[in-house]
Amino acid sequence: MSNIHEKELQADLKSGVEKLMRENNNLNYTEALSQVTKDMLKNNPFVPPTSGCPINDLPNELLAHIFYVGMEMEEEGPSEDELEEEDDEYEDELDLLDWDSDDEGEENHTPASKRKDIGKGKADRGEEQEKEEEEEEDAGLPFQVLVSHVCRHFREVAIESPLLWTTLRFQLGTSLDKAKIWLARSKGHPLQIEIDCTSSDEDDEEEVIASSSPNNVTDPRDNASENEESPLESEPSYLTKAQISEIMDIIIPAVDRWRIFSVTASYYNSIHLILERLSKCSSAPLLEVFEMYHYEDCDEFDAFSPPELNTKFTIFGGVAPKLKSVALWGVHIDWDASLSLLNDLRDLEIAYHAEDVRPSFETFSDILTGSLELETLSLCVSGPAGTGLDWGTIPIHIPSVKSLTLCHHEPAYIEALLPLLHAPNVVELLLDYDSNDFSDFALLLAKPLPGRTKSILAGLDHLKIGGLPSNKNARQLMLEQLVNLKSICINCVGDEEEFFERLMELKSTPSESGTTQSVVFCPHLNTLMTTGVDGTTMRKFVETRKRGGAPLSKVSMSEEDNLDEKEEKWLRDHLQELDFFEPSDSEEEIEMEIDDMSDDMDTT
Repeated sequence: MSNIHEKELQADLKSGVEKLMRENNNLNYTEALSQVTKDMLKNNPFVPPTSGCPINDLPNELLAHIFYVGMEMEEEGPSEDELEEEDDEYEDELDLLDWDSDDEGEENHTPASKRKDIGKGKADRGEEQEKEEEEEEDAGLPFQVLVSHVCRHFREVAIESPLLWTTLRFQLGTSLDKAKIWLARSKGHPLQIEIDCTSSDEDDEEEVIASSSPNNVTDPRDNASENEESPLESEPSYLTKAQISEIMDIIIPAVDRWRIFSVTASYYNSIHLILERLSKCSSAPLLEVFEMYHYEDCDEFDAFSPPELNTKFTIFGGVAPKLKSVALWGVHIDWDASLSLLNDLRDLEIAYHAEDVRPSFETFSDILTGSLELETLSLCVSGPAGTGLDWGTIPIHIPSVKSLTLCHHEPAYIEALLPLLHAPNVVELLLDYDSNDFSDFALLLAKPLPGRTKSILAGLDHLKIGGLPSNKNARQLMLEQLVNLKSICINCVGDEEEFFERLMELKSTPSESGTTQSVVFCPHLNTLMTTGVDGTTMRKFVETRKRGGAPLSKVSMSEEDNLDEKEEKWLRDHLQELDFFEPSDSEEEIEMEIDDMSDDMDTT
């Protein structure tokens, strides 16, 4: 028990005893203490009730909902505040429980968790270890399985609650028998399917490439020599073709119930196999989210590789009437035959496509204009095939788009594409370009949109610059256009550092009361996220913006940047919120970062 809790208990006991003795003069201190302790323990949650479990009196529907909320909370994971509280509690336990006092000598400085084994026989320790292992195994169970192990009543309620069993996650080691049980328990409800085909071993790559032919239904490990010394005899670190086929055999009969379908893979032969199976499905009537992520390092995007896997599939027969969100990373389909599938979307993300597997400009335009409620568009090393010379001058009107991501294109490509994307209502913009000179692209961003008097930058609330090599003039013009910006995320490791520095510029304005200072750029900025900025510089930034009449309310800093305790305390005292994040090169996590910034802005 921590010192705080112990003091609270002693205070409650003392006040309770004093009150009882005032009310009953016949009681002595010992009798009063006994009565108060008994009364306090009546509602102690750690003491089982003597008249049956009150939870069993709850309606089954309410208990099932409690289970569902618990499952959702487990999937979301603990918040940062909860993690910090756990760390604090753990530190208290180390201080108060695990260690003896200093005056007992160094020989007694043994953690309590280890001291409990001292003096016990081998059999006793074995029994305790077995019990602890069982407890750890139970703690690792999914929440819905865990509650079904509590008692017979809980089990009956859990098993008869279909919503607890609608998420099927497959990865290396997943029990297919258990997946079948979950599928049966879901009882016709919409399903969330996740398949993780990623590899944890980079050495597997050469084997996979050697067996990438679509006609090769076996795996490299299946073709290994029977020589016991062969390195291929080790266990695979990814789902094999045979295992993926078994998974598809289980879930495809329920394709009419899929609501979310998500695949991650390290090698394209896994993607190819899944696409091939999906091409044999006639429709996906309930599908709302379709995601396929092929994670592979690639520097050349002229032609798809390996060419033998360059099959353009039409999935679900082109029929998925409820589909609203599509993400295809390094995964291509038959774009022309899939137009009906890709219309009426709200979110579209296409990334890392070789030139020869991208949609034509006409098809690309039809995909975008066919989604009248498209809100989020992300293009990363992808977009229409060809160059500006092939596209003509007819613009693509996408007035519904609010969030736009543009990353890693060649300068000439994005400079030709941007003027054709008429998205006048964008409020979130994410840019990430890490090589070449993008000054002309930056100037295009700062120019008025066709047929309008304002640039795309002038309407932004949120901006993230992961990288944008450009000249001083281009950066100046960009900053001048950010008149409505409320939050910005900057990677201050190159030219982009100037954006950060110039946001500290102040101008003096004469007034009746004297000279006042105000910020030059982004007067409405109140949220800042940075990498490459230390604590001293961040304090100067916060002080300067406040002096210029545009104080910040929230700052997020990279946890890798230098910040001492004194600087952190000062920032917390002068900001409404200060937090830290782990920087990542992953485009998916970058987008999550700007989404978090947007959510914060929506609540202010």
